[in-house]
Amino acid sequence: MLDGKLRIAPTCYHVLHLMPVMSAHEMNFFYDEGLKTADGSLAYQILRDPMVPFGLEKLGISQAMKEKSVDIALDVQSRTIFFQRARGADVYIIAGWRNQHTAAWVGPPHIKSLKDLKGKRVGISDFNSIRHWGIQIQLRKAGLDIERDVEWVRCGVSTHLLVEALRSGKVECAPVSGHMAASLQKEGCNVLVVPKDQYPNGRPERIIAATGKILEERPDLVKSFLKGLIRSYWFVRDMPKNFDYLYNLDKRLRLTTPDPEERIHNANRYTPLGLESMPFPLDGLATGFEDMLREEELIGGLNFKVPAIEEVCAQDLVTEAYKELRGRKELDAEYQRVRAVAERCGY
Repeated sequence: MLDGKLRIAPTCYHVLHLMPVMSAHEMNFFYDEGLKTADGSLAYQILRDPMVPFGLEKLGISQAMKEKSVDIALDVQSRTIFFQRARGADVYIIAGWRNQHTAAWVGPPHIKSLKDLKGKRVGISDFNSIRHWGIQIQLRKAGLDIERDVEWVRCGVSTHLLVEALRSGKVECAPVSGHMAASLQKEGCNVLVVPKDQYPNGRPERIIAATGKILEERPDLVKSFLKGLIRSYWFVRDMPKNFDYLYNLDKRLRLTTPDPEERIHNANRYTPLGLESMPFPLDGLATGFEDMLREEELIGGLNFKVPAIEEVCAQDLVTEAYKELRGRKELDAEYQRVRAVAERCGY
């Protein structure tokens, strides 16, 4: 803690990744759940700038947290923390962030299966992104060499850019949302794989990490943070009730981000259907590590001695936080609404 405040920062530069934490802040969830000082002021600070350049978090996250005195890191890839813990870093997985892979991989009419992508161009949002990670796994499962058999094409973060690249023939495969995949099917495209159907136990794409120091010294503040974050997960997926607020929050955040691509507000992304299907776990837990590690080994990403899951995860506080929230009658109606959404989405 610096100046007595819990310091929270994003790993990634994507504006979308700020939505839950800023919602929790502006809706006073953090404050109401105990992140306040004895005199009533805020006991936390949210840093807006990403800690490391995109794609370099695997090597740099723990050092970035140290240099910036960050206690809690948002939106970290789970494999990053396994790599860091293998090197003795004082950082642990304390909760889930994106706990399912939601994109469907779609190809034009002449691409019938992933095997047909040999020698073809595959669209991704960014190198070392979740989508890049996900399709590498699927291509390996299909028997392709991800270094030689396909050409990777960065199309940009927004879904509409990936769809445009697919429709124009710039790429012969691209990841899109489930409802967009259904629309493209009507145009004659083929859905090559729906990853979320393959992970019934969840897929810890991105997680929340914290230093061992803050977990040992101020677990009370960490639990207050987690209660506020879980409430924000519910808030984001409670549609259409909270849609107008979140739509405008995105516009406000994009006005102040320095990256030119991220300054573009994509109205097509922000729909009630899109927000309620965000894979924020309603109980806050990160799950599915066994499948993740098995697939990471498949793509050659485990070139180090992998520590045991229990040596990397410290999710006791998020379990307690969820239990306490579920025990409050005034929150039950909201929870029941989002639980119905989660059952419909499958996560």
